[in-house]
Amino acid sequence: MKKQKIHKEILLILLAVIIGGLFMALLTFYYGRIMENAGVSANELTHVYRYQYEMIVDSRNRTFWEAVYENARKEALAHDAVLELKGSESAADYSKADYMDMSIAAKADGIILEYNGEEGLQEKINEAVNKGIPVVTIVNDAPRSFRQSFVGINDYQLGQTYGEQVADLVDDHTERILVLLNREQELGQNQLYRQIYSAVENKESADRKIRIQSQNIMSQSQFDTEEAIRSIFQSPEGPPEILVCMDEVTTECAYQAMIDFNLVGEVKIIGYYTSKTIMDGVKKGLIPVTLSMDVEQIGAYSIEALTEYLEVGRANSYYTVDMDVITGDNWKQQEKEYGEQ
Repeated sequence: MKKQKIHKEILLILLAVIIGGLFMALLTFYYGRIMENAGVSANELTHVYRYQYEMIVDSRNRTFWEAVYENARKEALAHDAVLELKGSESAADYSKADYMDMSIAAKADGIILEYNGEEGLQEKINEAVNKGIPVVTIVNDAPRSFRQSFVGINDYQLGQTYGEQVADLVDDHTERILVLLNREQELGQNQLYRQIYSAVENKESADRKIRIQSQNIMSQSQFDTEEAIRSIFQSPEGPPEILVCMDEVTTECAYQAMIDFNLVGEVKIIGYYTSKTIMDGVKKGLIPVTLSMDVEQIGAYSIEALTEYLEVGRANSYYTVDMDVITGDNWKQQEKEYGEQ
């Protein structure tokens, strides 16, 4: 009887050891995945970082945000910080507000957010800041929130740049221009749309008015964007003569739809970013122009803003990044600068 009791105790101890070992292995695997997502190499896993930053972006525009993240990650490591990217997986399951909740619950030291006007997202920014977590918005701003800094180009400047390109493409056959916005905006705040309108207004005459319209495409997946673009091309009045795209996926979907519906030469696309597909379109003369913000500056400035705020207690409220205009005339030079996508 005594031997049975001893055997039972030994079995319980062994079982406890096995369960403990499995728990530690699971914990190590989970932590390793976080570090892997953050781009941290195996020899960096033992390092205890001073700061934990998290980047929340639109999962659709994969190559653009991967380039931004890679530059931000390198800058973070230089400031003794680790950066985790959120939004690249399971985008259909989580909204940006959900990711903000996760970052707040994890007590991140700082959050880098691509704001898109999603319902409740401004309140999440304010909640994070009120709990001592600085938030930096990138590419799209949330000026009415408590965010510490914005890294990008304001809508007025962006509208002027896009307006110049639209005006250059307007000809005697242009009747309609459609601007595809990638975030929710109040009409009164839409400086980008107004600047495009102002640039085109100079091209109008007394007997010809050009219609300028805007449509918001803030879908969570590439499939939704493709469907939205196809519906524009299949509408009873047909697609516009000039289509202005504000992000990578919208540009690629518009480019493919133009080819699918055999409207090359009839629809002029103003694109965004320098993915392989978009650059191929520029090289072939099928996309007259594409614009892109400097991904290196976006990544570096966002980390600089967070770190400066944490260490000094303040940061610049606005970091301006460069905007490149890429056409059939200068794509070789730009391709060297951006490299292979």
